[in-house]
Amino acid sequence: MAPAARSHILVNMALSVDGRINTRAREHFALGSENDRRLMDELRERSDAVIVGAGTVRHDGHPMRLRYADLRARREARGRGPHPVNVVLSGNLDLPFTPFFTATDTQRIVFTTRRASAARLRRFERAADVIVLPGKEPSPARVVTELGKRGLRRLLLEGGGEVHFAFAKAGLVDEWYVTLTPRLIGGRTAPSFLDGDGFLKRNHIELKLVSQRHIGDEIFLHYRRR
Repeated sequence: MAPAARSHILVNMALSVDGRINTRAREHFALGSENDRRLMDELRERSDAVIVGAGTVRHDGHPMRLRYADLRARREARGRGPHPVNVVLSGNLDLPFTPFFTATDTQRIVFTTRRASAARLRRFERAADVIVLPGKEPSPARVVTELGKRGLRRLLLEGGGEVHFAFAKAGLVDEWYVTLTPRLIGGRTAPSFLDGDGFLKRNHIELKLVSQRHIGDEIFLHYRRR
């Protein structure tokens, strides 16, 4: 029997020069320019699914779609839907019922655990395919396995930093797309590109720079894991 195809996982995120992805007050604003938005949609166009954490859904509340018509047409020409599958990770389904869950043009999968109440499970099962996993939080490895069973193997992570760290710690991230924006945000409690417990010297991840582009005041960096 041939081995199952391995999933390929990318991270894409715009951040300030000091590595922040938002302010300490978690305000609503776009860090990147239209050039960054175009890159985001190009990566979404090539992805089977986009994965975010519960905090991102609570903060943004909107589905992950392709905004550019030419990229939607490119997906549809390959026999795909216009948008990638939207995936959210939430240990207890403490989520608002935002447009993320009411959009009619996106398919949704929610990974949760047995910490979610029966009432919350019933509510979200009406709007998404809900998968209950063991443990206190959805395991990245189990998430990748379950998505692979559904034919979703090219996966794009779009935040937040806790999700990025969990997948990186599990050794699952293959590529990192980083847009460095001309801003300084600071703040010891401001969310960063990679949160969680962090790595120590003995186990931090080394990357190889694949490409860099300079457009206006932004720098677009593409790395692969060594």
